Amino acid sequence: MLAFLPISKSPLISNSALPFITFRLRPPKWRCRGVIRAARSDYYSTLNVSRNSTLKEIKSSYRTLARKYHPDLNKSPGAEEKFKEISAAYEVLSDDEKRSLYDRFGEAGLEGEYDGSSGGSNGVDPFDFFDAFFDESNGPFGRRGEPGGINFNLRSKGNQGLDVRYDLFLSFEESIFGKQQEIEVSCFEICDNCGGTGAKSSSCIKTCTDCGGKGGVMKTQKTPFGIMSQVSTCSKCGGDGKIITSHCQSCGGHGRVQSKQSIEVIIPPGVSDGATMQVRGKGNFDKKRGMAGDLYLVLHVNEKHGIWRDGLNLYSKVNVDYTEAILGTVKKVETVEGLRDLQIPSGTQPGDSVKLSYMGVPDINRPSRRGDHNFVVNVLIPKDISPMCTWVASHFGAI
Repeated sequence: MLAFLPISKSPLISNSALPFITFRLRPPKWRCRGVIRAARSDYYSTLNVSRNSTLKEIKSSYRTLARKYHPDLNKSPGAEEKFKEISAAYEVLSDDEKRSLYDRFGEAGLEGEYDGSSGGSNGVDPFDFFDAFFDESNGPFGRRGEPGGINFNLRSKGNQGLDVRYDLFLSFEESIFGKQQEIEVSCFEICDNCGGTGAKSSSCIKTCTDCGGKGGVMKTQKTPFGIMSQVSTCSKCGGDGKIITSHCQSCGGHGRVQSKQSIEVIIPPGVSDGATMQVRGKGNFDKKRGMAGDLYLVLHVNEKHGIWRDGLNLYSKVNVDYTEAILGTVKKVETVEGLRDLQIPSGTQPGDSVKLSYMGVPDINRPSRRGDHNFVVNVLIPKDISPMCTWVASHFGAI
């Protein structure tokens, strides 16, 4: 919020030459949304990666650390704070634009100091890390609520704060064939004792004297071009406009109490790493409005040694002796359905691909369609070749 006055006296600029001055400033902090930081630390060190790491390496490291420190999986002291730190680091390093700003200017660049825009971020409270997961204009994560739960802001302001995020970790095979699993989700409901105010009683809610209940304070400064006024967040009330003198004992001043519910979810075959599933009506519940948020399952798929995925197809390597490549053979190979026989045709060349049809990934949209499992042939050529092998190779025209 800016207010400007025309210049009346200036040794450099006359009123007729420049009657009004216009400034472009960042929005006040109390109205900003953007990159969330849990602590002042080096994001690369937090994720245990180097500064020239690829996105795939960053994602892999984040997945490992997220599983290790997720509050639902790790109940040790400090695990939740560590989870917030690695999540904050991943949000920045997984975004090319934010990572570029961070590499050049550090966290100051993320706060909008060098981006030259009028809508730069000033950062928010560390507990609000997941504030924008499903907000189209604010990045990939949502808002974290009180300890023990992860909340989201919906695109619809009417459902703000009701969505819940749950990270579900799957094995490679489970992502291929799907599964049915019962999970326990932490949710929040309005505190019955205080009605969601967080105060012990209505008399314990006072108007902030510093901002007069507006949530922001105005600072006025004289400049060579006129008078500039800027509104910033009230430091006393944190932008709420109210001060609670005595907190509700039932909810500790949060206005909400935690509850847990068991939910049975069905993971369809063919899901991919990072996919999100929506379960309607299984989020936080607002008794006042009679509204329930949604549960968003974020899927994390573990890697499998020796098998990798590309779309609907799976890939592996298979080693064969050069005589087997010449004459052909049958090899036992590992698939997602166990060991299978793979026919290696005679005359197979190094780098050739042999496939097992319909042994890949099901199409999540068309379950009847399924990819293939392709095996890239690696021909093993010995340093010393026996006379018999030489004869075989020459007899079949390989030499």
